Amino acid sequence: MLVLLVIDLIRHVKVVGQPALYGCTDVAPVASDNSRLLKYLVGQQKTAHAYQSIICSPLRRCQLLATEFSQLCQLPLELSVGLQEMNFGCFDDIPFEGVHFDAKPLDSVLLSEVPVNSIAVKEVGLEKVPGDEVLSCGRQGHNISNQEQYFKQAKAKAHWSQLEAFFQAPAEVILPQAEALADFHSRVMKAWQNVLTQQVAIATEQAANFHAKPQGPLAKKMPAVRRVLVIVHGGVIRMILAHILQLDWQQASWYQKLQIGHGSLSRICISQPYQDKNQAQHLYPQAEQPLHQQVTTIAMPLLEDF
Repeated sequence: MLVLLVIDLIRHVKVVGQPALYGCTDVAPVASDNSRLLKYLVGQQKTAHAYQSIICSPLRRCQLLATEFSQLCQLPLELSVGLQEMNFGCFDDIPFEGVHFDAKPLDSVLLSEVPVNSIAVKEVGLEKVPGDEVLSCGRQGHNISNQEQYFKQAKAKAHWSQLEAFFQAPAEVILPQAEALADFHSRVMKAWQNVLTQQVAIATEQAANFHAKPQGPLAKKMPAVRRVLVIVHGGVIRMILAHILQLDWQQASWYQKLQIGHGSLSRICISQPYQDKNQAQHLYPQAEQPLHQQVTTIAMPLLEDF
């Protein structure tokens, strides 16, 4: 197998705020933790395993680190809206200690009136690709002042029994005004495929250019592997790992028993069979050559106390 690409998935550091479900809410990362992780990544660039590109979620807890790293090391940075965390609706950004334990359900009439729109986020200098649409969230301010008022009222009536039901059956229970787990899975998978398509094409060209050069006695026998850093969220990483490992992402145990720590690294190696060039072109057009995705590392802590 010829390894073309190594993708490191790093979860953002802890965020400023009480324990809660932080999904689409644009909460800031802890500055001191962000600085420590940035220092580690900059040091990584001085090794043989340096990154050549960065991709991240546009939410601040991911984008701040990615932007600083990109600027310091002069690396290209792309934002993928499809790699944002899941939208937890009326429970998004609500501290767990503030959720009522009363079993009384949310006002269904109130919730049915809350408008939820799809938004297309455009970043300067970036071309949005299919699969990068997400549900809007009341904290992001896309002409949804009326929605914010509804959310404030609905969140005030949020109850722990609903949250517990979601934790026990995440694929079956949809929190009020939240993104369904199936929709979240579909969104992340489309975004992940976009990443693979783009990066494999670059890596393939990189390998072809290597082989085209004269190979002297001191030349490397294998082309340099393209390394890409993806800074995202815990839920996104779980979806990608479940897809590659062919595990059931609908099971509650996948979320309850797999811990993706803040600032941890999960590594994916992308390779394809090493074939005769003419044979490979005959059997598979370049974009359709079979790819092998392998998980080599899961949630490895990069720094102490993370």
